Amino acid sequence: MANRLKILVDADALVAIAKETDSNHKKALVTSQKIRAATIYTTPFTIPEAATVLSHKASQFEAKNFLKNARERILSEIQLSPGLIQATDEIFLSQKTKGTSWIDCLNVAVVKTEKLDGIFSFDKFYKKLKIKYA
Repeated sequence: MANRLKILVDADALVAIAKETDSNHKKALVTSQKIRAATIYTTPFTIPEAATVLSHKASQFEAKNFLKNARERILSEIQLSPGLIQATDEIFLSQKTKGTSWIDCLNVAVVKTEKLDGIFSFDKFYKKLKIKYA
């Protein structure tokens, strides 16, 4: 039996799936089907961040529905540890670009430390740090 892919999902992918008018909605649906047999990982921030974005860009009603549905799904949440936070801080501190997201650096640290196969995201930041996309 082949090993299952291990994919970290970023909040932008969850928003793209949930929001039909998102510019990446169709691509997100295709990718989610492509990785449906994978083990999907999140961080403690992924679902709340997506709910917040949906509250701003869609509606509070849609954000609440998303939050309830997302919490019911079986996703493997990577827990924060001192080592993971340190690795994230090191990645963040090495960045030179204004507007760098600490959460994106956390995602990079998770993919690397947990030896995941890639990330489901549309953010170009990950390519710069040699993270494979789903």
